[in-house]
Amino acid sequence: MGEIKDSYPLDEYPDVVEEEIEFPGEIYIAYAVCGNSCGIRSFIVDGQTQVCQSCGKLMYRTYIKKYKLA
Repeated sequence: MGEIKDSYPLDEYPDVVEEEIEFPGEIYIAYAVCGNSCGIRSFIVDGQTQVCQSCGKLMYRTYIKKYKLA
């Protein structure tokens, strides 16, 4: 797996109030693949980072589907 970056101390993260979180009604999710030498396959939210969490190179988005909040 790729190099793990340092994280912040727990008290350095913002407080999150569940009732203030608004999930979108629909999103697009892509099935992405990394190069043959890496082999990682993953679902990613369309428009978000395509950087492979294993090797750090860009993944290729193959198919994209729309998902609606249930």
